[in-house]
Amino acid sequence: HWLLPIERGSLPATKPPLYNWIAAPLVKVCGFSSEIAHKFPSIFALCACWLVIVRLGRWLDRDGDGSVGWLSGLAFVSNYTIFKLGFLARPDMLLTLWMLLAWIAGTAALMGARTNSANESGGAKPQATWVVAFWLCVALAGLTRGPPALAVILFAILAARLIGGSWRTFNSLQWWWGLPAAVAINAAWVFAVWRINPEHVRTVLFGNEVLGRITGTGPEGNREGLVGWFTTFFNLGIYFLVRFLPWSIPAIVMMWTLRRSNSEPRMNTDEHESGNVNQVIRVHPCSSVVSMMWLRSAALFVVVVICVFTLSAGKRADYIAAAFGPGSLLAAWWLVRSRRQWCVKVPWLAPAVAGITLAAMTWVNQSEPSAPVRGFGNLIREFVVGVEEEFAKEPMPVVTYRINQSHLQAMLGLSQSDDLESALDQLRGSGKQAFWLLAGPRYAKPHDAGEWLEQRRPRWQAVPVVRSADLPAARDWPGQVTLYRVQPRGE
Repeated sequence: HWLLPIERGSLPATKPPLYNWIAAPLVKVCGFSSEIAHKFPSIFALCACWLVIVRLGRWLDRDGDGSVGWLSGLAFVSNYTIFKLGFLARPDMLLTLWMLLAWIAGTAALMGARTNSANESGGAKPQATWVVAFWLCVALAGLTRGPPALAVILFAILAARLIGGSWRTFNSLQWWWGLPAAVAINAAWVFAVWRINPEHVRTVLFGNEVLGRITGTGPEGNREGLVGWFTTFFNLGIYFLVRFLPWSIPAIVMMWTLRRSNSEPRMNTDEHESGNVNQVIRVHPCSSVVSMMWLRSAALFVVVVICVFTLSAGKRADYIAAAFGPGSLLAAWWLVRSRRQWCVKVPWLAPAVAGITLAAMTWVNQSEPSAPVRGFGNLIREFVVGVEEEFAKEPMPVVTYRINQSHLQAMLGLSQSDDLESALDQLRGSGKQAFWLLAGPRYAKPHDAGEWLEQRRPRWQAVPVVRSADLPAARDWPGQVTLYRVQPRGE
């Protein structure tokens, strides 16, 4: 199960397992019902991304007052996509972290960045550190989400020409060992899964998750097939504009400004007299020349991420979350440095916009206008707490029946299948031993699972112990869930 997690005893995972590996130790310590434990990888990734973006922004703005750092961090967390992904038990936020770190390491390695005089005397050691970090992050991105890690490699190839001035600059990333190492790490997991379930690798991991997404024929594609790739071609660009508001506007303006500027940033005479860009980078690692090169790299990364995920016929805004970190730096730089008079005359404008944005999203999140049931998450949590208390009072075997694709099994630490035959098998093999039955309502009469069980097995009695509030009656949720204590009659 560490290599191929199984859901409800029969559904193998469709994503690589790194998110699960990180969450499992905390779930072990805090318990299955801990919401924070299940979501820890996303929360950690959000905090780490924010910290990295702030530190990078302050480093690039060292000849200023560091405003680019705090504003870029504020922009990163005050948009809808990151606001949502930072608290969901999904791998998107973790993937965003690895891709952000890979972008930074790749850019630093390609530029041959030197952050202090000690690194200068250390020769190639800092460069080797960036190279190792780059390929390690590529491998981790692959173990988190799979093929999206290729976007970072494509960026590095294009950045070699943009930053280094030559395609051969890509050799500074030592791809001859880094690429095979990253591929080998991910291939080892695929091979292990193939040994466990070769059909799952062929039909699900490659058939549905890779080819199906590109062609639109898989479960995660669109309903239009390959035609949908053309009809939704501009969706991700629109998502970047809309889901990254209000920061997408200054970010796009900054990208346009960089495009219109000269191919090589102009140097101030007080930076270096020789006019050699490499010399400027070496002597002044935080000079405006270096800052402009980093911003060009950020703009390129945003474009590459959007273009790569456009290859998927099914398009969601979550796919391009990795573009929002570099996009935040671009937006902050334009607001603070390119249009500095705005921030000097109205210093409260950007924080006020971020505060209003966060307040609005928080209000919408709490008011739950689109939720099928108000307070849905709290209702589930209350039910889980009640069930856990009963489990603790009387440990017995647990059978699940018709609880569909809900989160109840994960929050209760259950993994068995919840089909009809499983429940009947448990009845046949249990003898006179009582057991717990966690069940949703039946579609046919009798709708109550306890009544149905007693009709099928008159010698048994199903006593409802904990009953949830009304929940959504949809594909993923059964409407209402009840915990029954099933025991022989007369016990």
